[in-house]
Amino acid sequence: MDDARFEQMVREVHEKALRLAFGYLGDWEDARDAVQEAFVKAYRRRHTFRGDAAPATWFFPILANHCRDRLRRRKVRSFLVPWSRSRDEAAPGPEETHSDPGPSPEQEVERRAFLHALRHAVGRLPRRQQEVFRLRALAGLSVGETAAALGISEGTAKAHLFRATRALQGRLAEWRDEP
Repeated sequence: MDDARFEQMVREVHEKALRLAFGYLGDWEDARDAVQEAFVKAYRRRHTFRGDAAPATWFFPILANHCRDRLRRRKVRSFLVPWSRSRDEAAPGPEETHSDPGPSPEQEVERRAFLHALRHAVGRLPRRQQEVFRLRALAGLSVGETAAALGISEGTAKAHLFRATRALQGRLAEWRDEP
């Protein structure tokens, strides 16, 4: 992949990459750092891009692996340094930087509680279901792109997505609106 194509890929996937990294890490500052580091890794490995898939399909596994590595390092760090920064002290995300007064304090508490419950519920899914859910729901990849990024068939990706969605619906039933 040449530099111009790499730059185009970065522009096309940046927002989705941020959402995916946040889905893994639960912190916007960590997500931004992880995305930048993953872009550097991808740039160094751009010669491995064969061109038989979309550049995003090639990049997202690099990002997902990098996020998992950061989570492993975070677990070790939190074990060694129990007073390390909590995930709930997350920096504002890209959509939270405008001048709109935003939600009320009660709505913000409810939103944070839901996001915490969602992250916890996703984290309890089997690994492959987590990956499919994050790529599809957070990064916004199609089922076909998700399957290609993970090296599995579309049918397998659909099955994992269905199981993940069903499990999350059960685990987050208290958050659903009642009719």
